[in-house]
Amino acid sequence: MSNSQLEVVEAVSLHPSLVVEDDPAMRERLARVLSTLGNDAPQIAWADSIATAKELLDAQSFGVALVDIGLPDGSGVELIGWMQARHPKVPAVVISAFRTEEVIFAALRAGAIGYLLKERDDLELGIALRSIEQGGAPIDPAIARHILGWLAAQRVSPPAVPAADAPVPLPVALTPRERKILELVAQGLSNRDMAESLSISRLTVECHTKNIYRKLAVGSRTEAVYQARRHGLLN
Repeated sequence: MSNSQLEVVEAVSLHPSLVVEDDPAMRERLARVLSTLGNDAPQIAWADSIATAKELLDAQSFGVALVDIGLPDGSGVELIGWMQARHPKVPAVVISAFRTEEVIFAALRAGAIGYLLKERDDLELGIALRSIEQGGAPIDPAIARHILGWLAAQRVSPPAVPAADAPVPLPVALTPRERKILELVAQGLSNRDMAESLSISRLTVECHTKNIYRKLAVGSRTEAVYQARRHGLLN
């Protein structure tokens, strides 16, 4: 298929479902939503961490995985990337409260076929999930508008990049720890998640982040990720 053609998304079965969510209240909500779609309790497997989700995915087959982003042992983006490598036939749909640009694009690049927001009511979530059974790729309306706005901005005023393919040298090099934190920022992890992942304090993460911003001459996570790619610091 040529790059000019749109990729056709195959229909997805909701039976059985793997739900990767650690919040008890949200787990109850998703159980209700899935029950309205014909999924009773035996057809739903629950995981409250990335580690548990990986064990379940290795042990049995699923029609779909509903993945939160903020998990106790890391980012749902990491799990989606792992699924693409190990279980590519199991589609992942994000259901999260995260709506920042870097998290959205990181999840979609990792392989998510949809991105829904927890703020929607049960009926809206149910309709969106039902659409994937007909081959749809459910994107929350607010997220879709955000993506379209971002694409329009890129067409109107694309960021200046050097003509050569070689990355622009960074005047002040990042330390190995700063580069690791930058990688986690690009994956959408919060300061708390990064602190837990690296076994350091949140204050230390914040200090490293400020140093990264200063060296990249940026003021936000989105700008940091863009400049990091421009300087060849991220793949």
